[in-house]
Amino acid sequence: MSSHNNWIRTMRDQLGLSSYELARRAGVSQPMVMHWERRERAGTITLATLRKAATALGCECTYTLIPKQSAPISVPKRKPKARPPSKAKPTARPHRSLDPNEIWGG
Repeated sequence: MSSHNNWIRTMRDQLGLSSYELARRAGVSQPMVMHWERRERAGTITLATLRKAATALGCECTYTLIPKQSAPISVPKRKPKARPPSKAKPTARPHRSLDPNEIWGG
């Protein structure tokens, strides 16, 4: 059995927990824990379920995407959406130069 697609069972075994004990910690039935483990092996488990199992196991659930190729993936740039022209005219503000002594209190 490979642990890369069965983290719940692997962590449960490493912690010496039975499926019943994990179920008690997670607030679910023992058959539900077995269902989680089957769904994880099948690749159909949800992130929400993995997070719930991780919390009950005292673990942190992280989700990582790692590119298979070494070159960066190019992401097409989106054109910005055209905005309607503004009807309000900008108001001119008088330019005021600040004295450094005003800023720094000197």
